[in-house]
Amino acid sequence: MNKFKTFLAGHGCGPRAIVSTILMCTKQIFDGGILCITGGYLVSAVQFVMLIFIWTALDREGTDLGGMALNQLMTYTLMSTVLHQELNIVSPATASLWEGSVIGRFTRPVPVPISFIAETIGRWWIPNFLFFGLPLLIIAPFLGVNPAPADLTSGALALISLVLSASLGFAMDLLFAAFAMFLKNGCWVANNIREAAFSLLSGEMIPFALFPWGLDKVFSFLPFGSIAHAPLTIYTGTAAAPLSTIGLQLVWNIVLWIAAARVFKKSKERMISFGG
Repeated sequence: MNKFKTFLAGHGCGPRAIVSTILMCTKQIFDGGILCITGGYLVSAVQFVMLIFIWTALDREGTDLGGMALNQLMTYTLMSTVLHQELNIVSPATASLWEGSVIGRFTRPVPVPISFIAETIGRWWIPNFLFFGLPLLIIAPFLGVNPAPADLTSGALALISLVLSASLGFAMDLLFAAFAMFLKNGCWVANNIREAAFSLLSGEMIPFALFPWGLDKVFSFLPFGSIAHAPLTIYTGTAAAPLSTIGLQLVWNIVLWIAAARVFKKSKERMISFGG
């Protein structure tokens, strides 16, 4: 912890600078008015309701839900919707390369990766939770969905898992930003590949338990599975071994953050050349 504080101090970055960045980005999201962000919330709400209808219809027909009870599956879907921004992290890293604004970030008193994290929290996490996630949690019981974790232990472990999930998500986001630099500003290609991989491999929308041919076991060991599938299964009490799941998340964090730090550092010159 002391080394981390020394690193921040050496870069002119303290808690006040990070908090100020978060608050500034939170305010900026409403510059275009509330209607600019309600469209995305509406789409997410419709998707949630549709999935609830689908799971209910499948259960009514006696379809095998992969060993999950209907209430577990509905809670899984609820929390994946509420925590979508935290589970599917898309920081400004790739967009700033496309816009050409990335070079200005090197003049700020905040390390570039930390500025990406602070902006993501301020621009998406806080508004999304206050204006969509929290209201959805409140009305969920009226839709027949229980927002509570399986038990207190599952809730506590899921919170730890979510922190590791977010950390892993930022590491992977930096890797995809570096991949965009390698493609010489191929930002949309990198983003499309990332979205396709996340949709298939994360388990955010469709739980791995519903996958055929034992693919659930394979996907759960991949880094994408540690981002969404891990905290959601722990929260709903469907994780076979919660502590082992958290341990796997920790391993992926170490591996991918080492890779992201090295790749991102080597990509700085390319980033400035093509994105500046």
